[in-house]
Amino acid sequence: MIRVICVRHGETEWNRSHRLQGQSEVALAASGLQQARAAGLYVRGQHPQAGYVSPLKRTHATFAEFGLGFDPVEDPRLVEQTLGTWEGMKTAAAKSEYAEEYIAWKKGTGTPPGGEHPSAVVGRMKAAFFSIVRNAADIAPTASVDTDYDLRTVVIVSHGTSTKALLEGLGLIDRSHVISLTAAAISVIDVPLHGGPLSSSLPQGGTQVYGGPEEEAQVIRQLSDEQIEAYAKLRMYNLSPEVLEAAAGG
Repeated sequence: MIRVICVRHGETEWNRSHRLQGQSEVALAASGLQQARAAGLYVRGQHPQAGYVSPLKRTHATFAEFGLGFDPVEDPRLVEQTLGTWEGMKTAAAKSEYAEEYIAWKKGTGTPPGGEHPSAVVGRMKAAFFSIVRNAADIAPTASVDTDYDLRTVVIVSHGTSTKALLEGLGLIDRSHVISLTAAAISVIDVPLHGGPLSSSLPQGGTQVYGGPEEEAQVIRQLSDEQIEAYAKLRMYNLSPEVLEAAAGG
């Protein structure tokens, strides 16, 4: 089975001042670096063997705080939605001056003035996800802390709107009925190699059922986009790094 850990970048100075970012380059705040380190407590425990980030520096900086010992792959498809004339605008001003457009944007149905259409964000995020899942064939399975079988685990650091677009595009959430992802929040998608139940004891139950790691890798490489989308399951949504830090006594 493939596990994809999706992490939103840590808090930036614009997040702190309630300004809309989009694809603008904004550095992590000190609080964002701390959030990233807290998220790393969970990420390291999952033993990921590959990582992916968007081209924006805040995702690279977040990944660096995980302390995984390897560099991520930069994928431009993981970048945040372009917000056009809203970039740099205070959130309150956008809500006031573009009330209907803002509500539609938060629901994933509207386009900011001069910005990227939501369907384009969904399309590129899903395309990146499908590639990342198939690329997991080339990494080694590692022990899992919450299953009794090994997983091929990767981590993606992306952005709030684009990550929600991915989850909705895979049919895992309805953006109009979930809260926004908090800074450095963790969501986890499991992709078994079939559409049935997950179990370590049932036949075809999500474990290595194809004869061994290389046989399993061949199956992963041959997964179609449609199969990956059908098999994907949301294991966790929006785990706050503050919860992890508190649990660790930080």
